[in-house]
Amino acid sequence: MKVSIVIVTMNHLSKLKNLLDSLFGKEQTKLKHEVIVVDNCSEDGTVDFVRAEYPNVIVHENEQIKGFAANNNKGVSLAKGEYVFICNPDIIVFPGSIDTLIRYHDRNPSVGIVCPQLLNSDKTYQASVRRFMNAKIIALRVLLKGNDATNNKIVRKYLLDDFDKSKIQPVDWAMGAALVLKRDFYLKLKGFDERFFLYVEDVDLCLRSWKLGFSVVYNPEARMIHDHQRASFNGINRKSIMHLRSMIYFLKKHKLFFSSPSYVH
Repeated sequence: MKVSIVIVTMNHLSKLKNLLDSLFGKEQTKLKHEVIVVDNCSEDGTVDFVRAEYPNVIVHENEQIKGFAANNNKGVSLAKGEYVFICNPDIIVFPGSIDTLIRYHDRNPSVGIVCPQLLNSDKTYQASVRRFMNAKIIALRVLLKGNDATNNKIVRKYLLDDFDKSKIQPVDWAMGAALVLKRDFYLKLKGFDERFFLYVEDVDLCLRSWKLGFSVVYNPEARMIHDHQRASFNGINRKSIMHLRSMIYFLKKHKLFFSSPSYVH
């Protein structure tokens, strides 16, 4: 088994259908693979649909709601592939993209994590890579309400304002919507930190990869649509508070209140 595709879903059936269409269509990966769906107590018929329409998919049903980290760790615990592809249900995989990421990883043993170029639903570029944060950056992001169009120089640097999106290159961290890494390396990292219930666990995973000496690489030769909903920045709500708590835990864990590491210059 070359790659295990791990999908965590919770009431995302309409989007999951599009993802599964892309994974099982005529242009699906040529690599020997398996698909694992971890269902986080969906109430929209997800489990029945997947079992009826895609009987070869491995389905794990949660008995209680769990966080993003715990659910992905469960999915990987069921995996048999040399690689794992952590994939959100709101992803649509372009033909050949999984093969491209794994082929690149195979040829570059110093890489820990590789990610594709993500696109919005209209196929415009979606910013999905960043520099690492510190307390000052987080405070500015909160004050500016997560506005990516700000002219603040500190935030622009954090957002990789000078990023060449057409170039294969190392990045500090990449969004956890679509990540490829070797299963053994995932286990060496002990997976996602389950003390993050939602948000920032991807930043933490990438930082721990860098700390072990393995780079995080953005590869735009692989492209995927990410129908991303930034709910955490739509005013003060439960998700925005959860996001802030995760950021504070990240700062405490890595002692990044006054400085932030940058493995890419």
